[in-house]
Amino acid sequence: MKIRTLLVDSSYLLERSYHGAKDVYTNSFGHCGGLYSFLTTVRKLIKDHKINKVVLVWDGENSGVDRHKLDPAYKANRKNKTWYEKIEMSEYEINKEKEKRRSILKQKKRIQAYGQELFLRHIEVDEIEGDDLIAAYCVAYDKKEEIYIYTNDRDFGQLLDLNITILFADIELPVNKTNYFFKFGHHYSNAIIMKIIGGDVSDNIKGIKGIKEDILIKYFPDMKYKHMTVREICQKADNINKERAINKLKPLKIFENLLGNIDRLILNHKLVNLRKPFLNKDAEEALLELEAPLDPKDRGVNNLHKMMMEDEFLTIYNGTFPNYVEPFYTVISNEQDLLKEYYKNNRGNL
Repeated sequence: MKIRTLLVDSSYLLERSYHGAKDVYTNSFGHCGGLYSFLTTVRKLIKDHKINKVVLVWDGENSGVDRHKLDPAYKANRKNKTWYEKIEMSEYEINKEKEKRRSILKQKKRIQAYGQELFLRHIEVDEIEGDDLIAAYCVAYDKKEEIYIYTNDRDFGQLLDLNITILFADIELPVNKTNYFFKFGHHYSNAIIMKIIGGDVSDNIKGIKGIKEDILIKYFPDMKYKHMTVREICQKADNINKERAINKLKPLKIFENLLGNIDRLILNHKLVNLRKPFLNKDAEEALLELEAPLDPKDRGVNNLHKMMMEDEFLTIYNGTFPNYVEPFYTVISNEQDLLKEYYKNNRGNL
């Protein structure tokens, strides 16, 4: 049976779960909306897409620092970044943010503890963004596994030629390279160009002034149907302005901006290109460790049941423990099979 892997953009999902279930509390745990909504979302994804392997991928502590060194504006608008605190936040805002972080961290640790018992793998490396770990995993395993990514980050569109499927949180149907155009209006291979030229508001990556996706499609309609390069677009932009000059028309300012900011285009390519993820030695080792089978020692649903009872988790679910856990058994069973296969193939070396 081919492995069908779910890579979860876990830092995003926890943040979304935390804010989406602000009023979910139990007497014993306190606020647990992030914990409950996160785990229940993963449960549904496993069930809906017949997943048999799950990797929870987290942003590491101070993640993005390497990109920040290249571009000091990178994610400088994020309140969870230390460089943002030093520059932007008041003392009150810092304390409020710390309180939120404590709650999120508490729920994150509990998610990881629950995941341990459910045979959910996880990876987190200091200074490394989850996006880079997800991208590196896709590049390494796309021929071996059927990969699904749960996220809301459009950057992953550039990886669709690896035959992955993206489960965007705000799009009902799974997105692949076949239907990407109908959702986004351009060829999937041009997803990276949209970020290189247009920038990224959420990551505070500066784009070329006046050029967004609609402008690119207007002047370069081939982007809708086939792959293009930034070099091609710059050449076509130059030709358009030269032709306008011949016809005694003013050059288009947006194309002057484009051609006058080649250094910015080069920098943006480094910042957004997931085919060359920002990894360090620890990240490379952590990715290799994902190939190892999971040790079943001290792991199992009995421990999970105990934790859920302590947290009063099932009072939120309003159902039975066996019913809640049932969808996870495809993952548990597959991980147990992988362990048996490992022992079989390495019997002489153990």
